[in-house]
Amino acid sequence: MDNKINTGKDFMKFFQTKGDYLVELSENHFKNKEYEKAMELLNQAYSNYVKCKNTEDAEKTKKKYLEIKNNYLK
Repeated sequence: MDNKINTGKDFMKFFQTKGDYLVELSENHFKNKEYEKAMELLNQAYSNYVKCKNTEDAEKTKKKYLEIKNNYLK
């Protein structure tokens, strides 16, 4: 009974896909001027990108988050 299933790649793909979906969803909220909801979704997407070790998308997402925070919420 030493048959282990390696699900690491599946989890990485799941977190990447979920992150992409959340970024896309945040763009809709941003267009509707729902800035706080867009930021919340970007924060979740950032967490998913970090979990799947995708630093490039994580940094892009963080940049969008800070842009909304600094330019649209005051």
